[in-house]
Amino acid sequence: MKITKILLLALFFTNQLLASDYEVRMLNSGPSGVMVFDPPVMKISKGDTIHFKSVDMAHNSESIKNMIPEGGDTWMGAMSQDISVTFNTEGVYVYQCTPHLMMAMVGVIQVGNNNNLDEVKLKAGQLKNSFVTNKERLDQYLSEL
Repeated sequence: MKITKILLLALFFTNQLLASDYEVRMLNSGPSGVMVFDPPVMKISKGDTIHFKSVDMAHNSESIKNMIPEGGDTWMGAMSQDISVTFNTEGVYVYQCTPHLMMAMVGVIQVGNNNNLDEVKLKAGQLKNSFVTNKERLDQYLSEL
């Protein structure tokens, strides 16, 4: 029994030591266009953390309901504030800048496998109806997974 506990603790701490940190910048203008997250698409591992940095004012990062894996944690960053999110559930997450959603200011994160990609693509078809500009941006991002 003691060996099992020791192995579980070792596995837990090894996972913590192997976790990585990443940065996503919230920008008025960036390499992929106007009103963007940079980088807009990320593939990370379970347990990794993304730090959303408010480089330009009047942006936030917020998960989009029904566009994250079942059991995944939601988040809602405050306007013009940094927020850090640790991803502990595998799957595809789509997130937005709330005031600039109509301009398709969205991003995509794949944590581990993309087991919910088909559901996310279905929801993406509905979401992009609310975009005034950059209507193909989300489809492009999802195609990179």
